[in-house]
Amino acid sequence: MDKKVENKTLDNMKAKQERSLGALTSTRLFRLGGILLAVTIVTAVVCSLFGPMGFSWGMAYRLQRLAAAAMVGSALAAGGMGLQAILRNPLAEPYLLGISSGAGVGVLAGMSLLGSVPAWLAWSPIPLLAFIGALATCTAVYLIAQRRGRLDAYSLILSGVIVNVFNGALMLVINLYIKPYQIIEFSRWMMGEVSENVNRGTLIVCCLCIMTGWLVLLLRSADFNALALGDDVARSVGVSVARIRLETFLCVSLMAGAAVALAGPVGFIGLIVPHICRMLMRADFRVLVIASGFIGAIFLMIVETLCYSLAQYAQVAVIPVGIVTALCGGPFFLVLLRRRFQVVEA
Repeated sequence: MDKKVENKTLDNMKAKQERSLGALTSTRLFRLGGILLAVTIVTAVVCSLFGPMGFSWGMAYRLQRLAAAAMVGSALAAGGMGLQAILRNPLAEPYLLGISSGAGVGVLAGMSLLGSVPAWLAWSPIPLLAFIGALATCTAVYLIAQRRGRLDAYSLILSGVIVNVFNGALMLVINLYIKPYQIIEFSRWMMGEVSENVNRGTLIVCCLCIMTGWLVLLLRSADFNALALGDDVARSVGVSVARIRLETFLCVSLMAGAAVALAGPVGFIGLIVPHICRMLMRADFRVLVIASGFIGAIFLMIVETLCYSLAQYAQVAVIPVGIVTALCGGPFFLVLLRRRFQVVEA
């Protein structure tokens, strides 16, 4: 009798999800992607007007900087959406869980060793070391937050905070062994700076990593919808929960590592953009994964252009984008956390 009741409950939950999602065809998804791509291109063109005008090397560097900003924003936003899907926690994102800082440890270690690497290979170790650091941190946080095979939402956030502190200490230790003239460069990178002097080889490799991870998340987005109803429901429709989580962790680590290699540990984009997408779009991860990538790119290009334009008024060479995202994301996180506590108490 209990089995029949359980099966009936599962059927009702699946039927409710199907009614809430409605019919969403591939044509509509392609149309949505095309519209967002067009908006992203228009945003890039408008943002490029704030800087060197006409064809020049300065304009080329400006476009390269915007491309890096778009890739970083896309990686962190889509990665945050993926983490929130598999963990069923709206507060999960690469920066808060320590994944970005883990990638930062790998990047700093690579940058401090570049003096012993041939010039033509100087770009190669950075994305790889960033990925290793991000994956190691992601695994550690996931294992720490587990309780009897289940993830506790608040333990997950606290684990991320602790790992962030530990990774920060490791980065300070690495700073003790770098050359004095590199300290300023490393400090600006740790603030989350999109540099216009990024190695083109690094940019290409990181773009490929980010696009690959985003594509895999998109292909798994239908499984995210099933997972949103619980592990039991997902298993009942043939979803391998363990495999989906493993694939998502690998993809997010790859994307976060590439983003950190390009711009340092930029925070809170994976928290702000997914919630903006949920407010603007329907509650379907097939839509949300597409939208988060494009809106993340648009968001960070706008922030980068704002920092680029205001730097001269602030009488500084550059304003790192990580400062602006932190100023926006900190209060945003506190509001979300307060709302979750209010829901639990109610």
